Amino acid sequence: MVEKDVLKKILFFKDLPDIVFEKVGMIANLETFDEHTVLFDENHKLTHLYMLVSGKVYLSIKTASGKTLTLDKVMPGRTFGVAALTEDPSSSFAAVCAEKCSIVTIPSDQLHKLFVEDFKIGHTLMFKVAQLFKLRIERHTRQFLKTLASYPEIKQL
Repeated sequence: MVEKDVLKKILFFKDLPDIVFEKVGMIANLETFDEHTVLFDENHKLTHLYMLVSGKVYLSIKTASGKTLTLDKVMPGRTFGVAALTEDPSSSFAAVCAEKCSIVTIPSDQLHKLFVEDFKIGHTLMFKVAQLFKLRIERHTRQFLKTLASYPEIKQL
C-alpha cells in the first residue's frame, strides 16, 4: 500500500480526486532499487507501471552495433512503463536505475481489475495515459527534427 501523500508527488496524478489516490494506493507498492538495477529490458513484457519518487532512471536501447543509447532520463515525479496498460505490453526500451531509487510500482493486472470495477477511475487514468503519450510523441518529434536539422544533406532541402 502507498500513502496518498506519496502518490501526490507524481505528476501523473495531478488534479485527481482523493478516491483515485485511495484506490490506486491500495494496489501500489513503494519499492527501493539500487543503482544499476534493471527494472525491465527492451522487448520484454511489462507487468508494472512505474512512478519515480526519488532517484534517477535511464531509458535506453541497444544499437545495431551493440552500444547502449540513452533515450531519456526519468526524474522524480515522472511515470514510465505505461505500455504495461496496453494490449501489447512489451517495452521498446530498457529502464535502469542510474542511482538508488524509490519507485511506486503498480501491477498492471491489478490496475486493469480496478478499471473494470470502477469505470470512472479507469477512464480518468487512461485519459492521463493518452495525454502522457501525446506529450512524449511531441517531445520526440521535436528531438527528431532538431537532430535532422544538424545533417548537412537535410539543410540543403
